[in-house]
Amino acid sequence: MDSRIVVVEGIGAIKYRKSTKAKCLRISVHNDKSVVVSVPKRLSFKEAEILVQSRFKWIEKSLQKLHSVKREYTIYNGTNGFSTKFRTMNLIPDNRKNMHLKISEKHFDIYHPHDICIENEEIQLIIRKFIEHVWKVEAHEYLPNRLLYWTNVYNFKYKSLTIKNTRSFWGKCGGDNSIILSLHLMHLPDHLIDYVILHELCHTIQKNHQKEFWQLLDRYTSGKAKILAKEMKNYSTRVY
Repeated sequence: MDSRIVVVEGIGAIKYRKSTKAKCLRISVHNDKSVVVSVPKRLSFKEAEILVQSRFKWIEKSLQKLHSVKREYTIYNGTNGFSTKFRTMNLIPDNRKNMHLKISEKHFDIYHPHDICIENEEIQLIIRKFIEHVWKVEAHEYLPNRLLYWTNVYNFKYKSLTIKNTRSFWGKCGGDNSIILSLHLMHLPDHLIDYVILHELCHTIQKNHQKEFWQLLDRYTSGKAKILAKEMKNYSTRVY
């Protein structure tokens, strides 16, 4: 794939890569602070660089936000208990060098090398990956049933459900009424999970966020649509 890297002061390296799938220029700021620009085939790299220059402030702000989020990460060391919606985490020192995960009905056990400090950044990263795996398991146990429940209660119709490890949105409804839900919904309270599900189901009827959409969502949330939307701002797919 044709690509190039441009270093920008205050931002660092920006990778431009040609994409046959991109219909428009797309800038992505990743968790590792890398910046990637997907460039449609019709645009030259020079044209893409000019367009990206107008987004430098947004990129800088996104990178600063990632830095702030990293400081908010929980350090899992066994002294601060942690539970998912259905299971309690146990951190267990182990003689083996590689970490591994064991999931049971009410617990998930993370085995870690006994001779490496558990607060080591690499160890913490693997613990977080294991937690995400447990959330994925629980998301498949829980979310399809909640979606089916609200579909039956209010007679909605949707095409399909996909559960993804997405951090850019909690939920999404496509033009064909296919619904995507983030596994990170599993660290929200139950009433906010239901809010997101109802939000996406309402998009099967109203595709935009105009007045009619919020009136529809109000109908199914007892008039609390804007209140619940505001409460969602207290949560992040990136912080747990």
